[in-house]
Amino acid sequence: MSVKAVLRFVEHRIGRHPDSEVTVTARCLNPDCAWTVSPTADLAQADVDCMAHKGLTGHAIFARNFEDVAVVVPVEQNSAPSR
Repeated sequence: MSVKAVLRFVEHRIGRHPDSEVTVTARCLNPDCAWTVSPTADLAQADVDCMAHKGLTGHAIFARNFEDVAVVVPVEQNSAPSR
């Protein structure tokens, strides 16, 4: 008895996991400053915090990091393949 493998192409997509949320952190890039925004899901508030820091210090350059949980799923085929 022999074993045969069947290979097929399955198209996938990647997106944000529905049970997760995007979080953001930020840090001031002024060399003498250690100011940061702690991880938060409130993206608008993180932007306000950066603008407030600029207003208080004059520091205008920030590194922002956005993070989410991704999931890869196969794309459903809703119609028969064209010939």
